[in-house]
Amino acid sequence: MAGDSELQNAIDRLIKNEPGWKRFEKKPSVGAKPGAVSTGRAAGSTGGSAQSLVEADASKREFYAPRTITTSDGLFTIEQPAIKKIILIGGGAIEFQEPPA
Repeated sequence: MAGDSELQNAIDRLIKNEPGWKRFEKKPSVGAKPGAVSTGRAAGSTGGSAQSLVEADASKREFYAPRTITTSDGLFTIEQPAIKKIILIGGGAIEFQEPPA
């Protein structure tokens, strides 16, 4: 055919010689996604309370041994204690792992 490239001619020969191959067909364009029914929970559903993750009193925190951090220029050092445990409203608690050295 006039105007066909050698690549296109090679592809056409491949399609003719190998069973199962077919010419590339452009997929039809797809419009906007249709509406659907949600499977999530309703906004007012209960399943937990955000208030249960509120710290009761910051003065009741438990800490790991403080670590000394030196600035990159070596001029300043900062002593930083890592939080070990906090007590939540309602009596629950969250315990944190000790950070790496």
